[in-house]
Amino acid sequence: QNMPDLSALQMIIGFLLLLTPVVFFHELGHYWAARRAGVVVEVFSIGFGPEIFGWTSKSTGTRWRFAAIPLGGYVRMRGDENAASAPGEGADRMKGSFAGASLANRILIVAAGPMANFILGILLFAGVYMTFGKIEIPAEIGEVMPETPAAVSGLKAGDVVTEIEGVTIRNFGDMRGLVAESPGRPLDFVVDRNGQILSLIVTPASRYIEELQLNIGFLGVRSTNNISQKRLLPGSALVAGTSDAFYNAIMILRGLARLGKGQMQAAELQGPIGIAKISGSAMVQGVVPFILLTALISINLGLIYLLPIPALDGGHLAFFFYEAIAGRPLPLAAQAVLMRIGMSLLLTLMVVVMFFDVNRLIG
Repeated sequence: QNMPDLSALQMIIGFLLLLTPVVFFHELGHYWAARRAGVVVEVFSIGFGPEIFGWTSKSTGTRWRFAAIPLGGYVRMRGDENAASAPGEGADRMKGSFAGASLANRILIVAAGPMANFILGILLFAGVYMTFGKIEIPAEIGEVMPETPAAVSGLKAGDVVTEIEGVTIRNFGDMRGLVAESPGRPLDFVVDRNGQILSLIVTPASRYIEELQLNIGFLGVRSTNNISQKRLLPGSALVAGTSDAFYNAIMILRGLARLGKGQMQAAELQGPIGIAKISGSAMVQGVVPFILLTALISINLGLIYLLPIPALDGGHLAFFFYEAIAGRPLPLAAQAVLMRIGMSLLLTLMVVVMFFDVNRLIG
């Protein structure tokens, strides 16, 4: 589908409506786990930089604030030196400090942020399936166009695709996603043809999509007309939502692996401007695409936060696992150096992604 022409205002509103709940939920995970562990949370901030408005909770003493730069957020716990939760000198001896909490509690507090993002993703998927229904398109091939990669590789109408490159295919959308990300790359297909299991090598053709500035894989098949949309009961909706969350997590990890192998295209890296465009576009298309996009971004963010890069939650977890194995924490000086390296890595990545973003906007 074509992206509508968006005003800057629609892009900004879409971006904020999408990012704010995702960031809020992530930090709420940290906050909830910290409170459970008896750690004092001094600041709960949506956004970075100077405060626009905020209030201090009488019962907990936490400063809840909205800040000027809406690109994330943080919770600062007692004894933290900065928003990246670097422990201050002597913090572990402070009552109610993060550094003074037990190792198990520190692991729980840090892991609770990404876990909250997964939970939000699952709940948003489930909410859509309960209220608007879930569209099911089976992974059955309805038609094979002549002289396309599908025809050449021997796919036939009626084949049910069960697996591609070792990834279980649940529906036509799963197949489309895996094919789209693999232009010109041979893929191992497993298909069920009238009860007979066959293995085929299928190489999607590469098609350049002008609008996305992206080469995507093209197969040359159509789905059957056997498409259903039904509302799910809460239990089934949660199961379907969890399945979708896990599947999307696998797709994101595959994307990171492709980035590592240098197979990722520049247009696949979306920075804040790219996300603003996509969220603005989803918002204009309606409430369901927007909620589903928010769910995807939440899962995406949860996974990225778990990467073992210092300054991210995954980096802190790596420090704690070192502490669990070595029996003592990594020296503060070493933590500080690794934190700086992690921050500069993240900033470099942000600059690169923003460069691609601006380039696309101008281009």
